[in-house]
Amino acid sequence: MFQIRKKLLFRKKAIVMALAIAVLSGCGQDQQREGPITLTYATFALDFEMEQWIAQWNQSQDKYRIEIAEYESSDTGLAQLNNEIMSGNAPDLYDLSNINVSSFISKGLLTDLNPYLDGDEGISREELLADVLKTYEKDGGLYGIMPEFRLELLAGKKALTGDMSDWTMDRLMQMIEGLSPDEILVDGLAPMGLLRAVLETDMGDFVNWDEGACSFDGEKFKKLLTTAASMETVMLEEKELSEGLQSGKVLLSRIYVTDLTEYVNSIKAFGDEEVSLLGFPSEAGGRAVLTARMPVGISQTCKEKEGAWEFVRSLLEEEFQRTHVRFCLPVRLDVLREGFERVMTENPYGDDPGSESWQPATEEEINALYDGLCRLKYSSIYDQTLWNIISEEAEPYFNGEKTVEAVMEVIQSRASLYVSENY
Repeated sequence: MFQIRKKLLFRKKAIVMALAIAVLSGCGQDQQREGPITLTYATFALDFEMEQWIAQWNQSQDKYRIEIAEYESSDTGLAQLNNEIMSGNAPDLYDLSNINVSSFISKGLLTDLNPYLDGDEGISREELLADVLKTYEKDGGLYGIMPEFRLELLAGKKALTGDMSDWTMDRLMQMIEGLSPDEILVDGLAPMGLLRAVLETDMGDFVNWDEGACSFDGEKFKKLLTTAASMETVMLEEKELSEGLQSGKVLLSRIYVTDLTEYVNSIKAFGDEEVSLLGFPSEAGGRAVLTARMPVGISQTCKEKEGAWEFVRSLLEEEFQRTHVRFCLPVRLDVLREGFERVMTENPYGDDPGSESWQPATEEEINALYDGLCRLKYSSIYDQTLWNIISEEAEPYFNGEKTVEAVMEVIQSRASLYVSENY
């Protein structure tokens, strides 16, 4: 009898323990369900500022957290990401810096962000450089947001060049043909560099992405190739360039606007005359090569798009724009205007070398930049693989080894095959 009772007590204890474990386990599951929802951010080259911001954002959040998935910056990493997308394990957020955005849009992998931006009560387009945001637009959809950017463009004295509205290939060719023996068109721009810049600003002039068709066998592309081939590559020292720009011997300067201080230094090289920010020539007028820094898109398969948007919009808020935009231009107008005020009143060099020669920006120089930012057309969605095909085949023409017609035929054939298979 004692043995039976002992066994019953043992069983009761076991049952109670089992129930306790079940209850505790259930509580753990509830806590797990109530904890932060993880969103995956995929990147091939994690930016330091983005890494810092993700850590800061995660600490400020109760509902969501960002987990970084960094892939190898190689074909192996790209294949791994593609395999995960195909298997239904796509990330929630993409760093758009090193992916083929045009292809991702065509395949329906990115979410249109217009509804989120337009429906956001805390951020409006009027607060941002709206034309810059259009870089990631296609067919009325907005597929990426950039918090900051830098520009590459051509600039010249307005008296010599006019303005960006009539900055076409014909206008550039007229300048080349009108050069006197002692004049230089531009410093440091080779034929391949001009070809790259023009195609990077709008490959869509020659490709119909929706129909999967190319027009690299037409007169427009021929004009681009022949104009680029007529460029004479000249490399000048900084002093020579400044003297040439001021005297008019050098007509154009290739400017990289990575921050406002660098912009001011570049414009001062022209002397006291009014300067036009021309961009690179196109049929529609001047276009600037825009490099987005830390652009982000939301995956179409993301199950927590509201949470993903909360992170994306944080990149447009004042805190990020003021503390994490470094050596680039912010997309927020109020932060940009603060930068304008600084370069018009403060010496950025302090006691460092160069402080004595620093001259603050004038109102005219700042107005020229603001006017350029608002009126220049910017790089469209770009396909690196297509550019590799074009540059590889164009080089023999620039080297005098093939005719322009022969090169155009090969480019059209290869590009058409690539575009038809991938779009």
